[in-house]
Amino acid sequence: MIALIIRKEVLENILSLRFALSLLLVVATFAVGGFAFVSKYQQQVQDYSVDSNRSLTAVRDRTTRLYRLALHKQEVYRAPKPLTLCVEGFEKSMPNYYRLNAFSRELPEIRGRTNALMFGFFDVDWVFIVSLFLSFGALVFAHDSLCGEKEAGTLALLLAGSVPRYEILLGKYIAITLTLGIPMLVGILVNLLIVTRSAAVAIHTGEWLKILVIVLMSFLYLSVFVLLGMFVSSRAKRSVISMVVLLFVWVGLVMVVPSSGRTIAQAFRTVPTQAELQKQINDAMGRLWNDCVAGKYGEKAGMATPNVDECDPPARAQWRNDASEQRNRMIDEHVNRMIAQVATGRQFTRISPAEIYRQACETIAGTGVQRFAQLCRQRARYQNELKEYICSRDSEDPASLHLPSDDNYAAGAWKTISHASVDFDTVPKFHEQDLALGESMKLAVWDIGLLVLFNLVFFAAAWISFMRYDVR
Repeated sequence: MIALIIRKEVLENILSLRFALSLLLVVATFAVGGFAFVSKYQQQVQDYSVDSNRSLTAVRDRTTRLYRLALHKQEVYRAPKPLTLCVEGFEKSMPNYYRLNAFSRELPEIRGRTNALMFGFFDVDWVFIVSLFLSFGALVFAHDSLCGEKEAGTLALLLAGSVPRYEILLGKYIAITLTLGIPMLVGILVNLLIVTRSAAVAIHTGEWLKILVIVLMSFLYLSVFVLLGMFVSSRAKRSVISMVVLLFVWVGLVMVVPSSGRTIAQAFRTVPTQAELQKQINDAMGRLWNDCVAGKYGEKAGMATPNVDECDPPARAQWRNDASEQRNRMIDEHVNRMIAQVATGRQFTRISPAEIYRQACETIAGTGVQRFAQLCRQRARYQNELKEYICSRDSEDPASLHLPSDDNYAAGAWKTISHASVDFDTVPKFHEQDLALGESMKLAVWDIGLLVLFNLVFFAAAWISFMRYDVR
């Protein structure tokens, strides 16, 4: 009997005007999103190629002297990612530029063709379309699924024929979910056809698997709103009342709660401005210099003369290394506070299924805040790898004092770092490492679990309510 109910409900939904409008709106939006992504991504790939080649050329030019390579501030750019097609994760407003050498690193920045005035606009990615348009569509189809049948008198007739209530509930739930899946899947296929026809976009096997997981999570997310709609429909006497109630709930869950995350984060966690951070760094460097002058590192640690015998190179190297480590630590703490502030806002917004869905998709796709945090960790690991390479090559040169530090004068005048050349091909290069699907799933397991919990809660609520529903 469930199969008959599903077939009947799906057919009625497909032949309705609301389905035709939903299909047209969703597919058109997916198509527009695809064309917009291709245009933007092609430009990003071109810019990244130019920037990366320029950075590598600068590194190659400094391999003639090891100390020049060690002290050169490399430019590292965030690579464009195909899965921003699915969930952009507000990456346009996140740092995409990093500078570092073997000893110190700078605060991440935003560089490139970014227009700060465009940050307030949403990107038309898959998650935006599903979380906004299709979730509302779920309520449009579900708001009268039970009370509408009661108003028409068909629900009483159906139950008079000894059809179990649970079969009606399950049949309608499955039918509405399948109905919503049609415009979503058609829209995704149109979007992918547009994107994959571009030579600039290459989607690999691992990324296709992540896309599949995102599609499945989209069904899980839409299921929440289908069950919510059926629950309210089983509590309302008229379909108009049901729609009004659901509209208010939808606005709160999909728009108000996600938008309030920034306010909550700023209220409970503060992050110093860049000017305040720079002042803190300057004060710390001043204290270290005072320690140096006071003789903490030795009487000659602060001296810089062409005659190395008049100075204390090991003491000076220790002072400069302490300064670099202190500065790096302060920058890392600032970045961690930025991430913690965002995490605070996101913890609050997790009461919204829309925000849970977005965060889970960002984690699977490797975009947004998760990607920024990963990039910062990978940048620190790369710096350690580069420093180990410098120390290893330096140890092979008997003419060097073997005192590597972020001290251009000492390295050039006293040869605290080797002046020998190195092979460019042996120099470590920064390459962003994407998380495998299994690792991404582990990070997203709580968000996926919350979506499942929302489904169970609303299903239980709809079940209990419908079991007691007066169909007269």
